[in-house]
Amino acid sequence: MAKFSRLVRDRFQEAFADADALQRIPVFCKPEALKAGSLVRFRCMVQDPSYGEELHLSVARIVNPETGETQQKFSQYTDAEHCLPDGWEVDYGSPGNVFTEKEVAYCVSVPGLNPWAQLETPASLESAMDALSLATGSAEEGGSAAAAAVEADELKYPLRGERHTAAMVKFYSPSAAPKVSTVVDVVGIFELGHNSRAKDADGERAAWPCIHAIYWSEAAPGRLVPGVSAPVCGEYADRRAMCLAHLASILGGDELAAQYLLLHLLSRTVCVQDATVGKFSLNLVGMPAQAKAPAEPARFALSGPAARRIGDAVAQLVPLSVEVPFELALLNRAAFAPSAEQGDLQAGVLQLASGTEVVCDETCLHEGTLGERGVRNLHALQTAILSQSVGYAYPYQTIEMPTDLRVLVLSVGKSILHNDCGVHLSKDAAQFLARVQAGEAAELRPLDPMHAEQLRQYLETARSLEFTIPKDVSDAISGEYADMRRAAHEQGARLMTQEELALTVTVARLVSISKGEARLSRASWQEARALERARAERAAQAKGPRPASASPPPS
Repeated sequence: MAKFSRLVRDRFQEAFADADALQRIPVFCKPEALKAGSLVRFRCMVQDPSYGEELHLSVARIVNPETGETQQKFSQYTDAEHCLPDGWEVDYGSPGNVFTEKEVAYCVSVPGLNPWAQLETPASLESAMDALSLATGSAEEGGSAAAAAVEADELKYPLRGERHTAAMVKFYSPSAAPKVSTVVDVVGIFELGHNSRAKDADGERAAWPCIHAIYWSEAAPGRLVPGVSAPVCGEYADRRAMCLAHLASILGGDELAAQYLLLHLLSRTVCVQDATVGKFSLNLVGMPAQAKAPAEPARFALSGPAARRIGDAVAQLVPLSVEVPFELALLNRAAFAPSAEQGDLQAGVLQLASGTEVVCDETCLHEGTLGERGVRNLHALQTAILSQSVGYAYPYQTIEMPTDLRVLVLSVGKSILHNDCGVHLSKDAAQFLARVQAGEAAELRPLDPMHAEQLRQYLETARSLEFTIPKDVSDAISGEYADMRRAAHEQGARLMTQEELALTVTVARLVSISKGEARLSRASWQEARALERARAERAAQAKGPRPASASPPPS
């Protein structure tokens, strides 16, 4: 059966290799509207791959005891038992029986996937389902049960309380289930099955949407950006200038802050010899404070107009972004770290796909009591910033899983979190955002579709460049660092630290990437040094009281 599964997979991949053909397949977003046996596609994140393996009798030898007649019954991509004619039964001892192995994973719609990066639904969903349906089951059959089941298990979705879709996805041998938090595009057969870890009101296994994967592929962040082709070398300068101008307009004309915001959006964490390289969390300081806590229940959305302006601008440019307002009610209620201490993996806010932008808003943090859970949540977020890892709590141990989250913190004063880089907004930018907060400035105008596609493709292409530092440039930087420390020592000035040098090298690397350069140049190094000097000068000039806030998380 493994050979048969490969044959079916290859045939379907060939049939739907064309993007237009693939778009004819209905998107799995409303299970209650689907017929059992429909071919569907599901862009999802693997929330829990530990549902184990199942065996299914794919080829069964059946026998009629009265006549002695035998037949073979075939069944694949379903959990349904073989439907036998009257008087027939399965010969379980027959050597002709074939069992199929499948790995089961709990998958959810991708947290933070922005609307422009989501799969397109066919123009006529009903006609597409009719054309592709492999069975005659009613769409209403079990539909309400499937919807109720998904709503009931919101503990397995990272952004609790937010609408989402979930399904048990079954991966057939020889394909193994992808790892936790991986984003995949699945094409498979939908049916209403059962969830082995959920019970209904009668204590039976709960009805649950299932997708039997015919084939699947990992959807890396770059694949989530549709549209124009990647920029060529000569176009990087134009795209970079366009992006900087757009970000500066978002920030009230602050070109320095726009430079650092661009570098932040280009950052990507990679592991090199057990060390994390490339992370660049950013703290924009000088945002207007929200006057009072919102009356409505806290949810995963920015509520202040100024913070929302920046969050919406980021969401226009990156495929994955999650907003986390630092409201005490949310911090004390939500769970940031995933936990399987009760035997089933419950999601945490930080169980996100690699490449997700996390926009944290401290401007809505007001005086109050930060409970034990709130402190743990901030500690989990701080760990993700510093080490790019998220702790999964299992019985008797916590397993640190690597991640790649870009964290942008918006704050009035210096953030309560330790970030890689902090940039004070200029006085003009702070005044502009204060007018935005008061409703006295024009709202954010969305990018036109062509420019939006160009900037999205520019960011993803530049971010994926394989980057190196030539030995001559590395030697020059080391020599310059030694000279600076020698000169500072002779003059009695403060010495440049190793951490400041590492930050400057990171800035230089990102400056090079923003220009489409795969190798660090001396010009980019000097540009990075100039940016760091300007940032330090602005920080020295900035004055203002630290906003009232909760204590920082323990380190």
